[in-house]
Amino acid sequence: MIALEDIVTVKNIDREGKKFDKVSRLDCRSENYDMEMVIDVNTDLYPVKLNEKLSIALATSLQQGVPETGTYEAHPGPSLLDAYDYAMYGKVYKWVEEKEKGPTPLVSVYVSFGGLLMMIKGDPRQLKDLEPEGRMYLLMRKVG
Repeated sequence: MIALEDIVTVKNIDREGKKFDKVSRLDCRSENYDMEMVIDVNTDLYPVKLNEKLSIALATSLQQGVPETGTYEAHPGPSLLDAYDYAMYGKVYKWVEEKEKGPTPLVSVYVSFGGLLMMIKGDPRQLKDLEPEGRMYLLMRKVG
């Protein structure tokens, strides 16, 4: 099941300096839901450029109607992986409600993909399917 799907634009790469040779931290802005995203990506495997647009999906399973078991098992037939170029599997480890700074409340959701991290800040209605302690696939492909 896809919990969130959006197009993001890479606004900054390694804003605080490069910490690892093969990993970059991307600051992104979503187009459809007006969210901020910070994503660690293995740029040795998946190079990304400034101002590049990426299609991002967060999914709880790679197969429609097949619940996730916690380990990857190849299933015959189509998979969400077929439509994307880069994938990571991780766990939601933190969900923080931000103090109200406007008419719409904000929430920050943090996911760890085996040490590579992601933070999404946005409207809690859009992030409701990213449950604390839930397992999540991050799927990415370049747009255009």
